Parts: sequence; structure tokens; C-alpha cells
Amino acid sequence: MELESILEIIENNGYLGLFLWLWVGVFIFPVPNELIVMTVGLASSLKTLHPVLAFIVIYLGILTALTTCYTIGRFIGRPLLRYFQRSKRLSRTIDSSLKLMEKYHAFSLSISYFVPGIRNFLPFLYGFSKLPFKKFALFAYSGALLWLSLTFTLGYIFGDHIDTIFKHEKELLLGIAVFAVVILAFRFGKRKREKEEEKLNDQGLGL
Repeated sequence: MELESILEIIENNGYLGLFLWLWVGVFIFPVPNELIVMTVGLASSLKTLHPVLAFIVIYLGILTALTTCYTIGRFIGRPLLRYFQRSKRLSRTIDSSLKLMEKYHAFSLSISYFVPGIRNFLPFLYGFSKLPFKKFALFAYSGALLWLSLTFTLGYIFGDHIDTIFKHEKELLLGIAVFAVVILAFRFGKRKREKEEEKLNDQGLGL
């Protein structure tokens, strides 16, 4: 889908269309989320859309899509998983997702949105594994917010060079993913240290 076509769809359907596209459209139309978000960032820089409102609408659409995948996995995951495993391509995606889950556990949700193909499959698998929703939301929503912030800003500032950006899509996504992992690891590491310090302080007071 050409850049002009995406801009035309955004202009014709407005914010509601944008929300529905990020929620349902990503499962139907083979358009990378990166292209959609950077295009919206470009449209915002051209004053076609309000940047803050567009950002909020995109984020709500992404959250709804992630939550839908989680809910589907939680309630009808078993028969769908059997169906997906019949496809070689989807079977490979499942294997990659399971490896990511095994290595990083719930933290894998935070980095999964930086990995096309896995970003919507991992919430489904965590729903199937009955991960508590609060834990799912904490990791999945924070990772999606970081991804959106970086990608939207990239489109807003460098939107005129989207074609060039997508020629180096894999390198760009890898760089963003590494940056995201570092930030998230620092954030959760800091939180863990604070909890350990509080625990030690409580123990000290108990003495």
C-alpha cells in the first residue's frame, strides 16, 4: 500500500477510522504497524491530524488489539492454537514466541511489539497460559507505549523519508528494540532494587 493511499484513508475516515484500523485492520490488511504510525506522524507534522489526539487514538487502538488477542487466547486459545499449528509459517511464529516467553517470561511482552509477527501472537499465548490480566497489561501496555512513542516521533520528524527508512526497516527495528530493552530493563531493575531496599528497611525496623 502506497504512502499516498494511507494518507488518503486517514483523511477520509478520520480518527474513528484510524482507531478501527489499528484495532481490526492490522489483522486483515498486510500493512506494517510501523508504516501506519510513521505515516500518521507525518500527517500530524503536516497539520492534517492533531498530533496529541492522533497519538492517543493510535495507542487506544493498539491497546484494544492487544487486549483482544489476550482475551481470545484466554477463552478459545486451545482450538485456535491447534489450528494455527497446522500452518508452517504460523508454527514457526509460535515457536519463536515460545522461545521469547521462556527466555524473558512476562517481560517478553514489553519487547514483543518491536518484533513484527510476534507482537500480536504473544498476547494470545499469554492469554492461553492464563497470565493474570494486571500483569499482562503492565508489561504489554508499557512496551506498546514505548514503541509508539519512538515510532510516532520518527514519523513526525523524518516522515518525508519514510521510503528510505523502510529500506532499512530491519536495522531500524533492531536498533529501536535494543534501545527499548535497555530502557525497560533499567526501569524494572530500578523498581526491583527499590523494593529490596524497602524490604531491608522493614526488616531493620523489625529488629
